Amino acid sequence: MRLNLDCIRDLLLTIEETYDFQNIMRYSKSDNNFKRLKKYSHEEIIYHVNQCDLSGLLIGLSMPDSGDFFVLSDLSPKGHQFVANIRSDTIWKKVKSKAIDVGCASLPSIFEIFANIFK
Repeated sequence: MRLNLDCIRDLLLTIEETYDFQNIMRYSKSDNNFKRLKKYSHEEIIYHVNQCDLSGLLIGLSMPDSGDFFVLSDLSPKGHQFVANIRSDTIWKKVKSKAIDVGCASLPSIFEIFANIFK
């Protein structure tokens, strides 16, 4: 599956807006009641939450039952920093545009692009 940067942003913003250290996120294939995530398929959401976890943006991800649902605790400090950096629509558009210009759309390249644009 191809990485969808908007899905990652929407996923991380949803986690930040909805959950904290005391409240975990529960997402289910049969019950996606998250406004920002409704435009993505279940497969996209599961794939991107896994990519965010592998990139160190999440804490406590558990995906039992072959990915029909997941539970996660919160954003990691790196995840909070990333969300703070991409929260603004203007900044997000600038970072995405640069990623398209240079042909890089991986999470590590987005981290680097952001660092280089806003030194």
